[in-house]
Amino acid sequence: MVLRKHIALEDEHLKKLEPLLEKHKGNLSAAIRDAIDLTDVALQYYGSVKDATYLIATLREIREDQAIVPKPIFDYLLSQTKDLVIEKDVLDHVFDPSVITTISEFEEAIRNLCTGLYWDAMISINPDEDQRPSTVHVEIKGVGYDKRMFLAGIIGSYLTSSALGITSMHSHLDMLAIDFERRTSSDVAYNDLLKNIGTMQTTVKELNAKPEFWRSLIHEYSAANYEIVALHRKFYEELLIGKIPRAIMTSECLCEKLSEDVPMQEVLLDLKRVAETSRIVNRMDIDGEDITIHHGYRNMRAVEQLKNIILCMLESAGLDYDHQLTSNVITLKHRPEVEAKIRELLEYVGVKDIFDEPLREFSLFLKERGINADRHTRVFGRRIGRRVVHNYEKQYGEAWTADKFRDALAGIDKIPGRESKWDAMGSTVHYTVLKCPLADNVEACHVCRGIFRGAMHCAFRGMAELEVRKLLSHGDEYCEVYVHGIG
Repeated sequence: MVLRKHIALEDEHLKKLEPLLEKHKGNLSAAIRDAIDLTDVALQYYGSVKDATYLIATLREIREDQAIVPKPIFDYLLSQTKDLVIEKDVLDHVFDPSVITTISEFEEAIRNLCTGLYWDAMISINPDEDQRPSTVHVEIKGVGYDKRMFLAGIIGSYLTSSALGITSMHSHLDMLAIDFERRTSSDVAYNDLLKNIGTMQTTVKELNAKPEFWRSLIHEYSAANYEIVALHRKFYEELLIGKIPRAIMTSECLCEKLSEDVPMQEVLLDLKRVAETSRIVNRMDIDGEDITIHHGYRNMRAVEQLKNIILCMLESAGLDYDHQLTSNVITLKHRPEVEAKIRELLEYVGVKDIFDEPLREFSLFLKERGINADRHTRVFGRRIGRRVVHNYEKQYGEAWTADKFRDALAGIDKIPGRESKWDAMGSTVHYTVLKCPLADNVEACHVCRGIFRGAMHCAFRGMAELEVRKLLSHGDEYCEVYVHGIG
């Protein structure tokens, strides 16, 4: 059945129909039927005349640096970029910063990108200010997890140029919500992006920089079933000359974490990552604040050393633990009450008076709770030693010499009845205690020696080495210690 209708067409419409009119040899009805069929197809695939117009126009403008990729290949490429983000200079070719200058313009552009990818993504970008925002809330939904993370990486990479970093990211069902806030610099914001979305960015960069090295290393670890321990070159050098390194787990990232200002769980997770990755231990389980270490060592002397190393690292972060050893497990129990008591006493004690009322109070505190006083009095002393060093650095700077170290610890030598002397010989300090009233008091002696060790490790950043030759508390005629590697 043919239904005849009268329609009105302007010249501009007839001009647009010319290719179809030529095809149908001037038959206007046939040309209009073709135009309707084309519109029907466009609406089925693109949803609206606006989207169809945009995409068809975009396809006509494809240049040599653009390509149409079959969906299976594109999905594969997308899966291979998991935990990576597109760098800003690449995105600038898609979102021209000279054209897209506001958040609303970027929101429209990324929606158009999703339309071009045939993704039914619903993206909402809400800034507190369109031109120069200090906070932005983003929601992405309507697509799968991988696509949401891909889009989150694009949005995050774009916003880092405005120094906007991720403060929180939550995924619920099919929605991803991200909050951004202004950071001190674009670099800080970019680090936020890598931490939350681009966790493999630095790794892939290193793999690409030295592919042969990493291929060989992966092969070696795999062939040995990961029974390989990674050592820092400095510690390996000490092993070559017959010395026992003070610590064998090193990481620039971890060293930065060894501070009382860093949240406890962050320190513990970093310690776990470094210990397991370096293969120092087989596995480290964190249960709240307590730690269980599965080590795999057969020699108990080695287990004892490992335990001391880990306790020392935790102590550097202001964390105090008790320990238990078995043939294959080290159990560490957090002692927050001891940490709190030590902090309380450190607030009002000096080096000279620590051995009187504060030490008695601390000993009683430990005894009432059935806590091993031997270890914790040593910890108490080391914490005092670090406090002495920090206070001295505030007045005289962080460059340490043998003379400055002697002056910083002069308070110990002012204990009534104590006789001692210092001799500096190049990079070595010789310290001798000829007489000490604390020699017969085990707890006081532990504190005193802890002060010395804590100050030494803090001042010389673990690079100095303590050599103990004689101790009054062990029945020797005097105490004699050497500190090597100063300056």
